[in-house]
Amino acid sequence: MARLALSLCGHVAVTMDGSPPPGPPLGAKTLALLAYLALEPGVHSREELMALLWGDFPEAKARASLRQALTHLRHALGDALHVSRASVALVGPIECDVDAVRHGGGDRDAMLAVDLSHFLADLSLRRCAAFDEWADATRRRLQRGQAAALAERVGDALARLDWREAADVADRWLAADPLSDDAARAAVEAHHLAGDRGAALAIYAEHGARVLAECGRPPDRALRSLAERIAHDAERANDSSASASARAAAPVPSFRAPLRGRDREWAALQRAWRTTTEGAGRVVIVEGVIGTGKSRLADDFARWVTSHGGTVLFGGAHESGAAVPFALLGDVLRSAVDAPGVAGADGQWLAELSRLVPELRQRLPGVPAPPVAAPADAWRLFEGAAQLLLALAAEQPVLVVLDDAQWCDADSASLAGFLVHRLARAAVLWCVTVTLGAAERGTPGMRLARVLRTTPEADVLRPGPLGEADVGAMLRELGGLPDTPAVRGLVHQLHRETRGSPLYIMELLRSLFARQLLTLTPDGAWRLSAEYADGRAADIALADLPEVRAPIEEQIGRLADDARDVLVTIAVADDTRCDTDLLSHVHGISRLRAAAIGEALRDRALVAECEGAYRCAHPVIATVVRSSVSASWRREVERAVAVLRERRVRDSGAFLRVTDVRAADVRAPDVRVPDARVPDARVPDARVRESPAGA
Repeated sequence: MARLALSLCGHVAVTMDGSPPPGPPLGAKTLALLAYLALEPGVHSREELMALLWGDFPEAKARASLRQALTHLRHALGDALHVSRASVALVGPIECDVDAVRHGGGDRDAMLAVDLSHFLADLSLRRCAAFDEWADATRRRLQRGQAAALAERVGDALARLDWREAADVADRWLAADPLSDDAARAAVEAHHLAGDRGAALAIYAEHGARVLAECGRPPDRALRSLAERIAHDAERANDSSASASARAAAPVPSFRAPLRGRDREWAALQRAWRTTTEGAGRVVIVEGVIGTGKSRLADDFARWVTSHGGTVLFGGAHESGAAVPFALLGDVLRSAVDAPGVAGADGQWLAELSRLVPELRQRLPGVPAPPVAAPADAWRLFEGAAQLLLALAAEQPVLVVLDDAQWCDADSASLAGFLVHRLARAAVLWCVTVTLGAAERGTPGMRLARVLRTTPEADVLRPGPLGEADVGAMLRELGGLPDTPAVRGLVHQLHRETRGSPLYIMELLRSLFARQLLTLTPDGAWRLSAEYADGRAADIALADLPEVRAPIEEQIGRLADDARDVLVTIAVADDTRCDTDLLSHVHGISRLRAAAIGEALRDRALVAECEGAYRCAHPVIATVVRSSVSASWRREVERAVAVLRERRVRDSGAFLRVTDVRAADVRAPDVRVPDARVPDARVPDARVRESPAGA
């Protein structure tokens, strides 16, 4: 039987044993019909095919055109095409250049070799809207399959620490699917790991402009966070001094004030640094809920260490990088390339480490190429990292900052745990920030945090909320606001609405500037608008601010259904004692199960426990949770809570009545207490008074 092959990417054509089939060349619509039959196997009615390619024609003309196209196909394909009076089917085997993508699970190189950007691009059809829609949908489906293969190839390259191949494949993925945030994130991450921050930021800027123009939206949150982290790294390395100067010249308010309300934490960090300078390793874990200023505290401390003669290595984790091998520790080691003392490490260990940080061989040309590694030689990479840090610590004390370690990848967690113990007697201080509730307990980053907490050399700091006096001092330092009744009112309102959360305070201040309730004077000072000073614009909707609301919604979205249901009840019953009895009653679960879910929500920093009852950890969390459910849901929860509240009131009333009687008997000296052995009709038995309380 002749071998039939169909090409759909680029020049659309059919061949038989490598040559054109006999007869005249097939027309565009005949080829389009063959493409549809090949990619949509099965029996198709003539009416379906007429609607697909000749839907705008009169029925008689459409039937004639279909008959003519089928005649040409039967002449070219022979018995491979089955045609009846009512239906058409392609029954013979036919090879297609997109088969590798359609079927998947086969040769990945063959899948990646298919150029889907030119799928059916050679066909020029008129008045075929239905076929055009089918072709677009099929192209998107094939591109999704190819994107999955490209994503898998990127992951393989990252696992081998081959940053350059990962960048090349990610670029192909983005070219094949230019509106994909996942593809753009892979390309940005790979170029950053390959040491090309400029290319990474350029890819982000180009992708952001494209999706905004074509989709009317910005890139997703994970991609924005990644780009911000890379830009921050570039600023640390003075790679973007020009853009920093441009930002400084722009007339925008500054929201960076000196640290306030962190005296205890700052003193603990300084004590740890003094211990480190004496040659003993230390670990400081700064943990708390989102917005407590953990990263700001670590960042300011890093600047202080630099001014006091220390070497600072920085690595920041992010949610999208949790699957990238050595993403966090790779940043740390990459920042060590230009540190004093790097040349003091042994060349063989630097060669091993250059698998992860290829910039080492660019910085030190004498470092030999790394030998071919076997799986059993993974320990050499770990020891190479340790030898590099030992060389730096021999030159001057080292501070290693691991920011947002809850998103740490598994390989970085293993390497960090090894290095902390390996360098326990070296002048290395580890400052690890962890956002409680952002990640599940079982993630590598959270496991690393638990391990580090048990280290004998570890201190755990938990920054609390700011006081009202701290908020007032912050406003005076940020904008030079005078001490007037209107400003004091603003300070009180900020503290009341935010409960002292630094993140929420800054977001509310930005909102006030956006609403022109705060403005800048020509000399850069802040000024309250007359509208706010008169008390006509005192409302601040904290839960409506995207930067405040989005992280809370992300946390809620990660919850299991039963945990989310319980959280809704806690938020709705905000003014009611929400203990395990109430949760058990509303949700029909045991009190033990209710307590377990409550503890899980507390671990996620969404609720707090006080005297055996649960409340949302912050009023804005309760507001966001309540606004995320329907009015019917809230009404049913309120009804169930009200029923239990009424029952509690009745029960407590019965208890009070009994207690009052007994107390009156004791207090009144002229009242004869009846003998317990002789019932007295004038003093009813307490048990009788108590039993009908619920009647």
